[in-house]
Amino acid sequence: MAEQEISYDAILRTEIAIELLNQARAIVTARVYQLEGTDPDTAEALRLRRRDLIAVQQSIAVADREMVENLIALWGPRVKDEARFWAEF
Repeated sequence: MAEQEISYDAILRTEIAIELLNQARAIVTARVYQLEGTDPDTAEALRLRRRDLIAVQQSIAVADREMVENLIALWGPRVKDEARFWAEF
């Protein structure tokens, strides 16, 4: 069975998608820390959503080019604008 060769571009795009999700998780984590003392229920809800981001991040596969491009298109603009992030999150 011959292994499929993966292009360098595909690897880079996958790393970009992973980094965008890392940035999204960082935004959520910062908000969790802000809310822990004053609104623990909301903080816990955000922790659950952050776990969902981790699950998506762990499911990323270099071979799934469509998923990678969709994640970049969705999360790229969100992490660049925190107001947009929270409006769409």
